[in-house]
Formats: sequence, structure tokens, C-alpha cells
Amino acid sequence: MVDTDQIEQHSTGIGVAVAVVLVFVLFISLYGVASVDEGERGVEKTQGAVTGEVYDPGWHVLVPLYQSVEYIEVRPQSYTMSGDVFDGDVDEEDAITFRSADQQEIGADITVRYQVDEDRVDAFHTDWNTISQFEQRLLRPETIDTVAREGSGFNATIANSEEGREEIGDVVAASLSEEAPDYVTISSVQVRDIHLDPEFQSALEDVEIAQQEAEAERTRAQGDADAERIRAEGDADAFEIRNRQLTEEVLALEQIQAYDAGTVFVIDDDQQVLLDPDQSPGTGETQRAENTTVVGD
Repeated sequence: MVDTDQIEQHSTGIGVAVAVVLVFVLFISLYGVASVDEGERGVEKTQGAVTGEVYDPGWHVLVPLYQSVEYIEVRPQSYTMSGDVFDGDVDEEDAITFRSADQQEIGADITVRYQVDEDRVDAFHTDWNTISQFEQRLLRPETIDTVAREGSGFNATIANSEEGREEIGDVVAASLSEEAPDYVTISSVQVRDIHLDPEFQSALEDVEIAQQEAEAERTRAQGDADAERIRAEGDADAFEIRNRQLTEEVLALEQIQAYDAGTVFVIDDDQQVLLDPDQSPGTGETQRAENTTVVGD
């Protein structure tokens, strides 16, 4: 006869064993294996202390409850402070304000791009724990102070120009690079936009409109002057052509008249001369003048 109690006990034992195995597998998967993704590195910790071991992307076996891993991103990062609540890293107006060299109040939208050295993530974690704490404790306050300090050396109109924004960004990036720890690289600082006082902005726009109108007027005046000069040159050329035509016509007529009168037409030192063949050539300049007629004088 089959002992049902033994069968039930055996089945219960198997179920407990399976449950224990499943719990162990789950425990190992949660605490005994570390998966490091691309774009990040793992910092090994033993009983909460950083060991200096850095894990590359992949799977790594840990001793549960004894070892742990902190994950640090090594992809390029960016931190933005903006007057647009939907554009910055905080949910409020966050533009950096400062006074320009000409005492105008300016707001600047700033983006800082940086990257953590993948081989020094253990030092980064020791000092700052996470990316977020680094940004809040160091990057943000240093950027605010540096922009206010360096931006105060620019006039408002220069700061508002494309060249001025680029120059401010370069100066701030160089200053932040000096202040940042050696395991963080400041790639660039971009001045995304400049916000001026509304009245000052309106005055600048009025000046720009006046300059554009003056330039347009100068262009129109120059065009009128060029057109007048071209007309004058055209009239002068036409007069010269007409004068040349008249001279040639008069010369042709005198040639015909000279042949009809029996005189001889010659060229003497680039001057047209009519000689009377019935008169014998004289001597000296006086007789030559008496027997010749110079045409065209």
C-alpha cells in the first residue's frame, strides 16, 4: 500500500528545494553579477569603500553583500542654464545674470559640455559620488561665477553679437578648465543666447533701423551718381564720335574742291596741305606759307 504521507512529504521537499534554488539564482542575479553598459564604467566597492577597480562594459561577477558597483557615465555630458524653463536642466528660469562693462543687466543662456575620464571614474566617484552631485556642487556654481566675472568685461552690444558670444564662451571654457579636476575635461562653453533689458533692446533696434535706412539712402545716392556719370560719359563719347565724323566730312569736301581747282593735296607733318601746281616753289618759309593752304586750322 502506498504511503500518501511520504509522497506528500517528498513532494514538499522537492518544492522547497526548487524554491531555494530560485531564490538563490535571483539573489545571485541581483547582487552577484554586475552588468556595465556601453558609455559607462563600473566602480568596484568592497563593503562600501572604493577599491580602485574599474569595470569595462560587460558582465562581472561579484561577491554578494560584500562587493557592489557604482555606475558612472563617460559619454559626453552637457549642463544648460537657460531663461527658458523648458530648455535648461532645472524647471525654472535659470539664465546667468551679470552686469556688462557699460552697466547693462544681461542674462545669458549657457551650455557647458564636459566628459569624465573613463580611466579615472574611481577618483570621480570618490570626490563627487554621481554626475548630478558634480554638476550641482561644482560645475553649476563655478559656471555662474565665471560667466559673471568674465562677462563683465564686455559691453552689452558686443556681448549680444555673434562674435561676442563666441569670445565669452571661449574665455569661460578656458577658466572652467583651470578650475575643473583633472579627471573632467571641459569640452566647450556655448553662449546660446543673450537677454538684454527691454528698453535697451528697443533702443538698439531703433539704432539698427536708422543705420539700415541711412545705408539704403547712401546706396540710392551712389546709384544716382553712377547713372549720371555714365550718362555724361556717354554724351562725351557721342560728341567725340560726331566731331570726328564732321572733321572727316569737311576734309573729304576740301579734297574734292582741291582736285577741281587743279591744286595738289599732300600731307605735311600730319597736317593736310593744298599746293597750287601753277606756282613754282619758292624758297624759305615765307614763300612756302604764301603758296600753301593748311586745311582744318
